[in-house]
Amino acid sequence: MRPRRTALTTVLVLLALAAGAGVANASSTADATQTTDANLTTFVAPGDTLEALRDGTVSDVLTRRQRVALSDTLVVRVSTPNLGAAVADQPGNTTTERFRALLSGPDTKLTAVEITSGDGPPRAIDLTVEQLVVHRVGADTFDLIYDTGRLRATDDTNGNGLADDGPGTAITPVRVFEFEFTHDGVAARSSLGIFPAAISFSTPPNDGLVLYPLPDQRLVGRTPLAPGTTLTISLDGVGHPFEVERATTVTGRQQSFANLSLDLTDAPEGVPLAVTATSDGQRLGEMRGQLAELTASFTPVRADAPRTRVRLRNVSLSSGGFLVVRNGPDGSIVATRYVAAGEYDTLTIQYRRAVTADSVVVTAYVDVDGDRLFEADDPDRPFRRDGEPVSTVVDLEESTPTTPSTRTETLTTAAPTTDTRTTAPSSPTATGTPTRTRLTDASGDGFGPGVALAALVIGLAALARRD
Repeated sequence: MRPRRTALTTVLVLLALAAGAGVANASSTADATQTTDANLTTFVAPGDTLEALRDGTVSDVLTRRQRVALSDTLVVRVSTPNLGAAVADQPGNTTTERFRALLSGPDTKLTAVEITSGDGPPRAIDLTVEQLVVHRVGADTFDLIYDTGRLRATDDTNGNGLADDGPGTAITPVRVFEFEFTHDGVAARSSLGIFPAAISFSTPPNDGLVLYPLPDQRLVGRTPLAPGTTLTISLDGVGHPFEVERATTVTGRQQSFANLSLDLTDAPEGVPLAVTATSDGQRLGEMRGQLAELTASFTPVRADAPRTRVRLRNVSLSSGGFLVVRNGPDGSIVATRYVAAGEYDTLTIQYRRAVTADSVVVTAYVDVDGDRLFEADDPDRPFRRDGEPVSTVVDLEESTPTTPSTRTETLTTAAPTTDTRTTAPSSPTATGTPTRTRLTDASGDGFGPGVALAALVIGLAALARRD
């Protein structure tokens, strides 16, 4: 009788299969018939390729994988020495009929028994069902093609690895089955996890589903579906007249992804979102998210406003952007600084041109195209609150105007003096709703040590997930 597994072993197998790590020969004891001359390998393909695979008109859609979604096509490839001759000797007009006849004999068996940890009998899949189609792909190698969603399982009460008589019931994921093919005294086995046809979305770098009314908004979907599966992704404003629909294709070998890049420049702000995915008319689920507002806020330190720099406190930007300083309300630009999305205790902007007015105007702009180059006319635009730009006037100390640098240069991100915590600010005149992670004492272009460390961790994790 096939040995059972503990609950811990079952969980570990599930995690390994979900993560894309194969679990070959998952039996906890070695079977005496296990040899290297036999092979059993599972492949998956998009569900809409089932008929083409059965007809033998396609063959390049298979992905070797030890997990399958219910909407996928499952292909079980088996081979043993002299298997081709044994199939040819069976009665029947087609390869499928002859292979099924071989499976009904005493020397060949194909089983799939659920890995369980309970006290009841394990369940077994009937792999000789009428839907089975078999193709010969080598001298002794055959592909067995199944519609995964139509597979049925029944109790294996006698422990022989075969499904008991009866109609069986649909497989409810998540389940793991051990497949074994035995022919003429040799055998091969492998585990297969069966997962629901589903998808979950996120918007990097966060785990939630937050998009902004900007171009190149990334939507990442993780799914167990077979690579090559076509999905239709819909974004709908909940209670708002906003809708976007795009088609995408599942990619990846060990891990499957469905990625979208959306231009949401003209989308409304502050709108709840419902994101749904469908495949071949089947709805794979819905997630709720938000088209977030582009918000910014900052407070000038009026006691520290010389004509060479301006210092700001409590800076918060919901998306990467610029702090732009002008020489008076209608004057020319004297400084810009790129600031990554986040919250900062203090930021200093060094002037790059002479300040001749009695005040400077600081305005927060959205880096719409994400190139970190300030473009005032198009496409970069001011952050707004209640329809007005997030901006404030900073009165300057009375002193002789100076030019801090004699170099001629294009306005770029300025390197500030050392940023430090300051005393309590005066009443702010620029406001916004702070979001994102707090980054204290930022320097340079707004990236502090914390961001560098986070980027390193994310990079290492990405490398670890690569195929």
